[in-house]
Amino acid sequence: YDRSVSLTVLVGPANAGKVARLLERYAGVLERDPQLIVPYRSDVDRVRRELLQARGGLIGGSIGTFDDVFESIARDGGSQRPVASDAQRNLILRSVVSGASLNGLGRSARFAGFADSLGTALRELEAGLVDPGELEGDLARLYAAYRAELDRLGLWDRDLERRYAVDRVAGELDAWAGRPVFAYGFEDLTGAQWGLLEALAGRTDVTVSLPY
Repeated sequence: YDRSVSLTVLVGPANAGKVARLLERYAGVLERDPQLIVPYRSDVDRVRRELLQARGGLIGGSIGTFDDVFESIARDGGSQRPVASDAQRNLILRSVVSGASLNGLGRSARFAGFADSLGTALRELEAGLVDPGELEGDLARLYAAYRAELDRLGLWDRDLERRYAVDRVAGELDAWAGRPVFAYGFEDLTGAQWGLLEALAGRTDVTVSLPY
């Protein structure tokens, strides 16, 4: 446990009692309105029922997914940008590919699956908080064109909304009201998820349970 960053990581094998310990800590600070992050939306009701059965009642605190937290931080920052639907994103990708001047990827771009593969690659780059300027060649140009088209349309994709939330917590003192954060159930975390937890650790106490 490193007090300098307010980040506690609970590690160990499955069935070692880490989750029970984390939930006990969460329930112990309900007066501070803590945030519990779980992997899936289906986990929200299940965990809430378990906590209610264990304690008989809950006053304060929130339970949600990472996307719930990303979206809340983005909207609290005053953002009005809609998030592009999957269909809109696919259309944008195809438009970007058709209008791009490509060198090494020119022949591949003629195939129908190229835009889908590009979308997968861009999603991984965005999840890792990689910007177009950190890349080179055709991929950098396609990535920059995709981001520019989203800006022109006044849209975000889901990963850019996450990036905005991370940047806001890291750069704005009032982006998080000091509520303790707890997260469990994740075998791996994306760059954006780790980025958010690290930024939050600069604002409050963060506890994460990992199955290692």
